[in-house]
Amino acid sequence: MPLQFVMPSDEELALLRADPLLWEQELDVRPEVAAAIEKAAGRRSGRVYWRSAHDHLYALELADLGRGRPSMAMVYGFWDRYEPRPPEHEITADLLDLSLWVAEVAEGIDPADVARVATFALGRERPTWPEGSVLRTPDERFADLPGYPYPPRYVEIEGLRMAYIETGAGDPILCLHGEPTWGYLYRRMIPALAAVGRVVVPDLIGFGRSDKPVAPNAYSYRAHVRWVRRFIEALDLRRITLVCQDWGGLIGLRVLAQQPERFARLVAMNTAFPAGEAPSEAFLRWRRFSQQARWLDLPGMMRQAVRRSLADAETAAYGAPFPDARYQTGALVFPRLVPIRPEHPGAYDNRQAIATLRTLELPVLLPWGDSDPITSQGEAQLRGIFRNVAPPFPVRGAGHFIQEDRGEEVAEGIVRWLRG
Repeated sequence: MPLQFVMPSDEELALLRADPLLWEQELDVRPEVAAAIEKAAGRRSGRVYWRSAHDHLYALELADLGRGRPSMAMVYGFWDRYEPRPPEHEITADLLDLSLWVAEVAEGIDPADVARVATFALGRERPTWPEGSVLRTPDERFADLPGYPYPPRYVEIEGLRMAYIETGAGDPILCLHGEPTWGYLYRRMIPALAAVGRVVVPDLIGFGRSDKPVAPNAYSYRAHVRWVRRFIEALDLRRITLVCQDWGGLIGLRVLAQQPERFARLVAMNTAFPAGEAPSEAFLRWRRFSQQARWLDLPGMMRQAVRRSLADAETAAYGAPFPDARYQTGALVFPRLVPIRPEHPGAYDNRQAIATLRTLELPVLLPWGDSDPITSQGEAQLRGIFRNVAPPFPVRGAGHFIQEDRGEEVAEGIVRWLRG
């Protein structure tokens, strides 16, 4: 695969740390290979940058030691300054792609030989999740879910099984949940929405029926965006109406900015798109609590957070994905991924996304629970970003989980808007 060289901004580079990954001190031991790399990179010395299939930024630094060709090369990975190094299998896969690129641009090296050597060294065709690093919730924990009769479907994303349900026909209505919930949150809205479109409700990686990596560094804002983007590509969804809430908005709006041609409309509910602004005190309290917790009592939390009375079977459904604390890594990590400072990982990418979102003409609807202190500033922020926003849609008495508090009412309002 050819590397697509990019030029990152000075601001982006200032927010990243460089990690030396490879150092070749005798690049020109085969002069023809050094010459081919110089031609493909467009320079004899200095750095060229590219983004990998995992959306990681890399640099190839060449040096001419006076021999008239690149004589030395270093490869750097650039990671978010305040986040852990990405999973090793992702870095290994990206370096394999670099090796294949060298073989493709240089005569005398067969890319198939590189792939065979990699397979022999790794014991598999492509680097993937190490054994025991990913958990899968037993299916029996999802038996007899009240109000959620839809059979699960699955698609593989980067070696992870991502679950979703779908019902209805027509243009897709993609419903993205947030934390610490899963697709079950949309069950009261699905029947009305399915009358006007093909409702697709995925479980984010780490939630619901989807696979759950164990290591905290497996989860990043960028990874969640990439996984959802690839889910959309796997199903080849187009003319999408995006319905999102909480982290579903943070992820979905970034994907929308990356692939605006796939989206027709946006419905954002009780979410925000932070780019380093100070958050609400209510969110900071939740963030502090979640970062000290070792286990989240999801049934108890939902019983307290939802304004209407939930049946025991309903609250139990929110705990079903998490048999024990090992399964909750994604839920516990999420709060610290919210960009709450200008230099926070994700803030720069969101600022770039906002610049794109401001140019879009797609219609936007903002149903908003008026009793949610966590996202009280979000409606005004999104109204200020998008050009074509419908009149306010306040949902009286609804809190953060608007789908639970007023799901049918919100869905009916969305249907009227779609038909109008």
